[in-house]
Amino acid sequence: MRYVSILAAAGVLCASNASAMEWTMHGAVKNETAYFVSGENRLDKMQNRIDLKPEAILSDRWEFRSRFLGWYDAATDIEASNTTDYTPAIQDYYRTYSEVKEAYLLYAGDTFDLRLGQQQIVWGKTDGLRLLDVVNPLNMREFLMDDFLDSRMGLVAARLNYYAVVDGHEHEFEFVLIPDAKPAEFAPRGSRWAYQIPTPPAGFSLNVAEGNKPSFGASDAEYGLAWRANLDGWDVSLNWFNGWKDTPAIQKSIRPGVLTLTPVYQRMNTVGGSASNAFGAWVVRSEVAVNSNEIITTSVAPVSTTTWNAALGLDHNANNWFISGQVFVRYIQNWDKTMIEKEHSGFITLLVSTDFMNDKLKPEMIALMNYSDGSSMLRPKVSYEFSDNTLGRLGLDVFSGDATDFFGQFNDNDRVYAEVEYTF
Repeated sequence: MRYVSILAAAGVLCASNASAMEWTMHGAVKNETAYFVSGENRLDKMQNRIDLKPEAILSDRWEFRSRFLGWYDAATDIEASNTTDYTPAIQDYYRTYSEVKEAYLLYAGDTFDLRLGQQQIVWGKTDGLRLLDVVNPLNMREFLMDDFLDSRMGLVAARLNYYAVVDGHEHEFEFVLIPDAKPAEFAPRGSRWAYQIPTPPAGFSLNVAEGNKPSFGASDAEYGLAWRANLDGWDVSLNWFNGWKDTPAIQKSIRPGVLTLTPVYQRMNTVGGSASNAFGAWVVRSEVAVNSNEIITTSVAPVSTTTWNAALGLDHNANNWFISGQVFVRYIQNWDKTMIEKEHSGFITLLVSTDFMNDKLKPEMIALMNYSDGSSMLRPKVSYEFSDNTLGRLGLDVFSGDATDFFGQFNDNDRVYAEVEYTF
């Protein structure tokens, strides 16, 4: 409910500027239906979604922008509950969803923009995996299946962007203050999209504690700075963010008959930058992020260390074909054998897309591979534009790897899906 004050402020401005106010409403209605074709065959979802984007020009300087996303999942009432992965509690969790993704006031000055309220702040140049894009946490109720625009959680923030021309080059300086610290959200324990957790020893029950989650307030506030410019054709940035790591490390404790897992959240500093440039039909993208004081799970107790993260991407766009490849690498400084993660790890991604029938028919394939454990995820899909407002899509999600691997833990979640979307 923290965004209520933002909406109220917008209402006050609206009332005082009624003669100058111009409202617009854009959005979409969409059905997403997916069916598991491996493991226990059943409906994964039958979501009926509404995505609303009301905006208003309040004066020559002030604007109000917002986005609301909500849905009802009919699969929760069609599929029978069972005692394993689809209990009544899990069905209740997936049945409905609503969130104000954005609701902020924008002041457009001559040399700066100021945004106050619930917003999404996107940093970095990579697609699919996040290095610098650490400001907003993700809702991972469907692992990585959702688009980041849908899974990224809105935060109440103050964001100032200042623009200046130095030596003939345009520079942008961004200042971010976030009193609304939140951790990432995960699929409920026991559901098919939940991350694997350790099996307790024989004769022990498992207890998952709440942990020290950050919350709204000055003591948990996050803040950051970014600089962007175009220098001799290169889009470059430098970024610094001091905030909470969205995903926790796990503290294990054992007492008679009970294994307790406690999520441990900790602040960390992320420092890095990005660069990209176009060379004809080719685009080179790079990104580096160094996380200091990052908390890591070990077999003993969580420890803090420094991690080095980098990505290199190469895109080619010509003759109606778009091909994009990326390599992500991660190195844990001061690694030892008690750490659950490997010292060196990373991902390789590949996206291939094209179009036919005057851009109406668009096949696409996305592949992600974790080269440290060999697991992978393949996502082929094809979309067809029935009209300017109506889009249909068919797709397949396939996981491979061992049951303990990053993608392989979802081997029983291969699924086919169909989507129909109407925009207005």
